[in-house]
Amino acid sequence: MSLRQWLWLGVLSFFWGSAFIFMEVALPTFSPLLIVTGRMGLAALVLNGALLWQEKLRLELSTLSRSLWLKCAGLSLLSNLLPFGLIVWGQQHISASLASILIAATPLFTVVLAVFLVGERLTVVRGFGVALGFAGVIVLIGPEVLRGFDLGGLGELAILGAALFYAIGGFVGSRFNTVPSQLLSTMTVTSGAVIMATFVIVLGLVDPTSPSLLVTNWRWSAGLALLCLGVFPTAIAYLIYYRLLAQAGVVNTSLVSFLVPLSTLVLGAVFLSDRLDLAAIIGMSCILSGLAILDGRALKLLKIKIN
Repeated sequence: MSLRQWLWLGVLSFFWGSAFIFMEVALPTFSPLLIVTGRMGLAALVLNGALLWQEKLRLELSTLSRSLWLKCAGLSLLSNLLPFGLIVWGQQHISASLASILIAATPLFTVVLAVFLVGERLTVVRGFGVALGFAGVIVLIGPEVLRGFDLGGLGELAILGAALFYAIGGFVGSRFNTVPSQLLSTMTVTSGAVIMATFVIVLGLVDPTSPSLLVTNWRWSAGLALLCLGVFPTAIAYLIYYRLLAQAGVVNTSLVSFLVPLSTLVLGAVFLSDRLDLAAIIGMSCILSGLAILDGRALKLLKIKIN
């Protein structure tokens, strides 16, 4: 990747790292359903508002086919709704820092899926990187999860499920590289917002007293966190994400998960006083080491220095 692409990857990691912090602040007030709906709705408003200033893209959007909109709705389900829902549900039971470390498994799933979906060869070195990364995941979730599930264990598995959907969504999203990144971001987020709004309306008609529709313990900080969640880690971040997918490819772009835990750890330590135990530190080290091996740049640099 070019230096500019690496810089955008760093900005993207900061925005996505902040998402875990915003969700943790919003959760005591809003249900997971309302957080995902609000996140998608606010992001859709921002992205569609941005199109008002770009006549060419706005005209192009009006000419796009219904089938493309349906495909974007499917992409939104894989890349937005399912992972967002799993992450925010999981964060009810685990910390923001731990969630961000587990989501770093996304490139591990990406490499494994690449073998089956695009026939990419898994070398011994890359295979070792995948194995080391998943070993870190096992250290993080702990062997007790294999003996029985408590809410903490289910929360961890929910985050891993989100990582898997992110990986799948990355492959699907890379097929839209002929669509301008801003249009693709707007279409996927807007279609996702419509899906969530429809679901909330139907739920409200069927069960108006559902706990998922209630706002409890209102705090301005929670409202501000939800607002920021829709704007920065969603609207702006997805503009960057789809541009990187088109320019750097799915495997390179998935390396953003390399940096997201570091962003969340710093933000969590500053704003939430989060601290990691020894198992989390060891697990994170294994995952990041595995990702470094998968990336290959560190190994090439080491060879150059040795030679």
